[in-house]
Amino acid sequence: MIQVHREREGIPDHLLLRTLTVLPFIEAVGLSAAANTLFQDAAILLQLGYAAFEIQHGFNERHHAPFQTKSEQSSPYHPEVLRQELARLDLDSLHAFRKQCVRTLFERRLVRGKTYALDGSGLGKRWHIVGILNVNPERALWVTWRVLSGNASEKGKEAAVVHEMVDEVREVGGADAIEWLLMDALYADGPLRAWLKYQRNIDALVRLPEDRELYADLEGLIRLQPKRWQTHTDVRYLAGRKQTRDVSAAAESDLNSWDSFVQATQAAGVPDATLWGCLLHAVDRDTGAVEDWALVSTRTFSTAWQGYTFWRQRWHIENNGFREFKEGWHVEQAPWTRDDDVVAWARVTFTCIAFNTAQIAKTTAGRRLTQLGIRRLRRELTRQIGPAPVMVFARDCYGIFDIEEIVTALGAPPRVSLRRTHHNGSASHRAPPARSTE
Repeated sequence: MIQVHREREGIPDHLLLRTLTVLPFIEAVGLSAAANTLFQDAAILLQLGYAAFEIQHGFNERHHAPFQTKSEQSSPYHPEVLRQELARLDLDSLHAFRKQCVRTLFERRLVRGKTYALDGSGLGKRWHIVGILNVNPERALWVTWRVLSGNASEKGKEAAVVHEMVDEVREVGGADAIEWLLMDALYADGPLRAWLKYQRNIDALVRLPEDRELYADLEGLIRLQPKRWQTHTDVRYLAGRKQTRDVSAAAESDLNSWDSFVQATQAAGVPDATLWGCLLHAVDRDTGAVEDWALVSTRTFSTAWQGYTFWRQRWHIENNGFREFKEGWHVEQAPWTRDDDVVAWARVTFTCIAFNTAQIAKTTAGRRLTQLGIRRLRRELTRQIGPAPVMVFARDCYGIFDIEEIVTALGAPPRVSLRRTHHNGSASHRAPPARSTE
């Protein structure tokens, strides 16, 4: 589906694109480091479609310094060729590819539930990403995303971007794909909430900024009736640290002091629209730190605590979605470019699709891995098969072995083992029929 703007013929695009889609999975930070690591694995290159001659000798001598020996040169080509391929991508076809990948998630019923979280995060100083993720305690899935340049206003450009993303999800997943949208305070926009509720039939729960008139009204109404507060114990994890808090909550309905929301609903033909809101007061048991904030919803909850626990689903996205995406997959640290928007778009798109693929693969591989992020998964696999696994092919089967198993089987066992743990044997699999690589 992806088209490339070319001025002259060169290395086949299908090889370059397949290579680029695999690179996010490799444990390396930059594009060059990931490519060089991949180029050392002939088994994967053969699966991507490279011939054995191309793996050994490369396609041409471009980017090879004259003083380098053949063993020091990048094969089958220099990583800079991949960066040039990224810059040649047609963005419209890349977006079509993105939508088709997400459509497949819905067609195979891999997207669970109808609750989603909307959030944004910076990618260095030049770009930031805005995305909608499916809220699920077992796995986070990206269903749409946008890469934006500069510091665009969340109430200006982002409002239009949110409209576009919501409609895209409804297009690929069905008109009723989204029932709830959980949003941070950056998206506390009255017209946006009115549009979601009365034009797209989507309820929204958003954190209310403290400087809003509605926040002051909500605070005044609730504090007049102190007996309405309910206190519960709440446990959450921040950057891997367990935090226990006492959270008090109180709610109020029939709120209408959000002017922009009221004006937008009246324009939509709903003259008496109101909102539900709750105040929250949290005290950290260990440090004594106090936090006060408010939530506002277009749908009424039976209790304030119910609204708060529903909002807490967003934290799965913050920890297992954006944080894992940026730190575990190195997107912020290595955008693969410094100034090319097309390359940044492609990097994010290939990584989001790889992220979703890893989430799904972990689930099908076993429930035990569903809670592991990509970093912990790498450590887990390293403990199982060692830091230098070897793949051995025999007819239509292959086995994955620790390198010490190989040398031991060949009659030269190491004097000192470097393996952390010993397992009961290798994993053997049935391989697809081999094809000729002349």
